[in-house]
Amino acid sequence: MKRTMCPEEWWRSQLLLQIGAALLVLGPAGGLVRRAEAVVAYSTQNEPSISLEELPNQKLETFPELWRGIFLWGFFSILLIHIVSAIIAFLMLRRHKYGRFSAACVLLFGMCTAFVMCAATSAAVGFVLYQAKITLQPIQAMMCGIAQTALLILFSFSKVIMPTL
Repeated sequence: MKRTMCPEEWWRSQLLLQIGAALLVLGPAGGLVRRAEAVVAYSTQNEPSISLEELPNQKLETFPELWRGIFLWGFFSILLIHIVSAIIAFLMLRRHKYGRFSAACVLLFGMCTAFVMCAATSAAVGFVLYQAKITLQPIQAMMCGIAQTALLILFSFSKVIMPTL
């Protein structure tokens, strides 16, 4: 007996295919596309094309570039952690009369905290790097942003552990 997909299953399968394709292209160790030779993106509007060999040579040199690169990675990595924790909070407290709204609070406060913390620390790091005339590759900006997330988690947990000692 042949099984047909309902629209919801089709939507999920398409989403999984797109996520899988994105992971292949942007995944760890360069994905599959970086190993291809002479891959060129063409435009139908007579714009200059960009080859994948030119992408790793981009450098973040000015203060706004440095700040933006570090900030975006830090903000979205912290935001991802807060989204996951909000989903867990909602699933655990979905039957509680008022507890289900705690997920919205986790998300709202997480976004505000992430924005302020990442904006300030990214500006400080970007300013120091700019004044020291240090340029970053985009992958290094990613590591700085994710390191901000790791430090935020470390300090957040250390604030919780200290009063219990």
